[in-house]
Amino acid sequence: MLITRARLIGLRCLFTATLALAAGPLTAAELVKIAIIGGTGDVGFYVADAKGYFRDEGIEVEMIPFDSGARMIAPLSTGDIDVGAGAVSAGLYNAFEREITMRVVADKGRNTLAYSLQGLLVRKALVESGEVKSIKDLKGRKIGFTAPGANDSAVMDEALRKEGLSFADIDPVFMGLPQHMAAYASGAIAASIVPEPFLTAAQKNGSAVQLMSVAQMRNNAQLAAVVYSDLFARKRPDVARKLMKAYIRGIRTYQDGLENGHIAANAKGEEIIAILAKYSSMKDPALLRVLVPAAFDPDGWPNVESLRTDWAFYKAQGLIKGTISVDQVLDKSYVDWAVKELGPYKPH
Repeated sequence: MLITRARLIGLRCLFTATLALAAGPLTAAELVKIAIIGGTGDVGFYVADAKGYFRDEGIEVEMIPFDSGARMIAPLSTGDIDVGAGAVSAGLYNAFEREITMRVVADKGRNTLAYSLQGLLVRKALVESGEVKSIKDLKGRKIGFTAPGANDSAVMDEALRKEGLSFADIDPVFMGLPQHMAAYASGAIAASIVPEPFLTAAQKNGSAVQLMSVAQMRNNAQLAAVVYSDLFARKRPDVARKLMKAYIRGIRTYQDGLENGHIAANAKGEEIIAILAKYSSMKDPALLRVLVPAAFDPDGWPNVESLRTDWAFYKAQGLIKGTISVDQVLDKSYVDWAVKELGPYKPH
């Protein structure tokens, strides 16, 4: 049987392709399980996934929703999840005290004067009547908080102390964020610190008005952080470093999509809105365009002084039982490696 040169080349190409398919990819992607709250504060992970930054590092991520950072602690300690993303609360320090070892490794949202995604709301009727004009008028009133040992309590205490008061001068009521909205409608609370989208939603429905932003109460107040499981960090250190590199790329791309206290009204901003609408629990692009987005350090490191201020409040309230300090839970090596790889942030 006569085989032409062209046919021989074709057969060789087919044989090579068949071998490649049989062999599969040279290296399988590393699966990393990330616990998320599902709000806009997880945007660094969303952008890194949507833009292929994780894939560039040979990583595939599975983002698993949790209803609070506190519920992430147990699966982080066992290695059932690799990465957590939530508030640095009193419960985290107590977990360390029980030798449930984790590492706070990166920024996951803060409040700055331009981008304060948390605000102090006051029931609209109290403002309209003139009963509450400033934070000192909250003395003796019921104030909503997410949970004991969370940073909204610490920020409130700091702001009250500037007026000669303290946390002891208010009546705290602990409830989930969705319940804050109902509590305003029923008159059950006078005020609360809430993040977006609750901040905008309460003002739009007329139940509350913003007395001040959290950034006005404490500028650069750290809201949350990225936490690595100790098992993930020890057993897969190279993956942990590469994940951080992709995450910081995500933060920087997000940062480039912000302008004048909002997500920018341009192509970069619209891309961020589309990613948030796809990945987060907020699906309304119109709402995403008007809410106040979170601020991040483009080099990925949390505001340590803010964390220390929160820690001091938790300790004074008797919510931290042992001697664990802020510095003992921090591990800056991952952001340092990532920033060295990426170079200094340059806005685009």
